[in-house]
Amino acid sequence: MGLPIPGGEFREFRTPATTWLILINTIVYLLTSYENFFISISDRWVGAGAFIPAMITRPDQAYRLITSMFLHANLVHIFFNMLFLYNFGKPVEAAMGSSRYLILYFLSGFLSEVFHTAFVPIEGAFSALIPALGASGAISGILGAYLLMFPGTRLRMCFLYFFFPLCFTMRSAAYLIFWFALQIFQGYMGESAGVAVFAHAGGFIGGVALLPLFVSEGRLQLLRAYSSMSSFFYRVFFFKPGLSAPSKIVIALLIGIVAAGAVYSAVYAGKTGEISKILNFSVESEGLNESESINIQLQGNRIRIAPIASDSVRVVVNRLRAAGLIYSWENRGKTAIIDRQTTGTVNNIPVRIYIRASLSFDENGIIESGGGYISTEVLRCD
Repeated sequence: MGLPIPGGEFREFRTPATTWLILINTIVYLLTSYENFFISISDRWVGAGAFIPAMITRPDQAYRLITSMFLHANLVHIFFNMLFLYNFGKPVEAAMGSSRYLILYFLSGFLSEVFHTAFVPIEGAFSALIPALGASGAISGILGAYLLMFPGTRLRMCFLYFFFPLCFTMRSAAYLIFWFALQIFQGYMGESAGVAVFAHAGGFIGGVALLPLFVSEGRLQLLRAYSSMSSFFYRVFFFKPGLSAPSKIVIALLIGIVAAGAVYSAVYAGKTGEISKILNFSVESEGLNESESINIQLQGNRIRIAPIASDSVRVVVNRLRAAGLIYSWENRGKTAIIDRQTTGTVNNIPVRIYIRASLSFDENGIIESGGGYISTEVLRCD
């Protein structure tokens, strides 16, 4: 896609909200990645604060709707998110004012998480268990707002071609509509490469839909007038104050495609036959207590478990699974007293396990509650 860089026509405007958002995101990244030498976020922070679609209905996990917006996976993730926020957020904040801008930012972020959850049947049921993090959804809302307010601006596009920068200009409307279409295409074609592209699409639609509720038309017109008189060397031109008719048709068509997918997801979701469950595990090992909410999904006789951040919780869950005690059809609706020594397979390696516990199972055979003691060998990977 290249790197879009708006002109400098907005540099005279104070945009404190954008500055503070970038600063807070950067500080949070430093605090959550120092254990990994600032290269990537620590697993424990992913487990504690990332957004997990399967948890969206749990009031005690609602904080993830906010915390996930300030967590980033690695240096590349936060660098490009903050670069886009700086380039597109400043003009949008200048046009809207800081308070309205922040409301749009966070509402777009919330909508992106709702879209990400709604499109789980299309992306695959297991995606409901995979943690999502980053400010991309909220920033996508800012991109949508920028499209409506400044469709005629010229963006400088820069690519690396055999290590040489190649730059040219294009209208912001063309770039942003193409970007929006690409998110939708990647989502439907299953080529998202682990990126929550429907969250991006949802945030973008949120920015487009919510902007009329918050933008000040008088302020926007004043900003446009000022910008159009800026120095020629900024290379920014305003051809028309609004989107062209073809652009509006394309955007409406793309939103319609997303809406059709949402309808399909709503219909398909009730026919998958998949059962999802959230279990709270608390483990004491060598004087250390760790707790974590675990997402489990049953499809047929196949159990799938979301990534687990806490080491001791992960060990216990993996041993219970290897011993056939996360899902046990023969114990459905019962409380089983377990006192056994067995050998299970963890990561294709035989591991000795001793379990003494009282475990209750629901009507589907999924573990529901219990307590006990586990002794096992622990795998260490170098």
